[in-house]
Amino acid sequence: RILEKLDYKQMKISIKATEVPLMVEAYRKLSDKIPYPLHIGVTEAGTIKQGTIKSAMGIGALLLDGIGDTLRVSLTGDPIHEIEVGKSILSNLGLRNFGATMISCPTCGRCQVNLFDMASIVEERLASISAPIKVAVMGCVVNGPGEAREADFGIAGGKGQGIVFRKGEVLKTVPESELVDTLFREIDQYLETIDKE
Repeated sequence: RILEKLDYKQMKISIKATEVPLMVEAYRKLSDKIPYPLHIGVTEAGTIKQGTIKSAMGIGALLLDGIGDTLRVSLTGDPIHEIEVGKSILSNLGLRNFGATMISCPTCGRCQVNLFDMASIVEERLASISAPIKVAVMGCVVNGPGEAREADFGIAGGKGQGIVFRKGEVLKTVPESELVDTLFREIDQYLETIDKE
């Protein structure tokens, strides 16, 4: 109120806390009481693993409530990770598009491919794609295409081979060793067609 009495109203308020429930509760209470923009974040969130989880929970909860104008992910480590996590939070909430996204399933008894390596390779290669496409990496052909039918493109593993699909429809069956490269050939062809439009 002191600043308002001095007729200073160009401000942004931040009340970050290290505990997610406290941070969320404080911002929810404050957002109803003031007309100023809010800078949100979980301060001193921790290392990349723990800090990412805490930040996603706290920042995500507030953004889903429509609270927050700017954000800061606070991690112990390279500041580049803070930017990546912040972008990922915004992207996964559907608030901003920062390029391609990937979904992948947990492994189960039907998975007969090295899903972890395959998903890691796909995620790394998707980093250079700026188009807002969703790509699925699924462990089995039994559930993969159906569970990931909203994905623009995907792959699903099988015994020594797998499928490449688009919006749940199978495009090709290829040897396991060719799955990732075939997937990206399909993606590249698609991106070329939309670039021409």
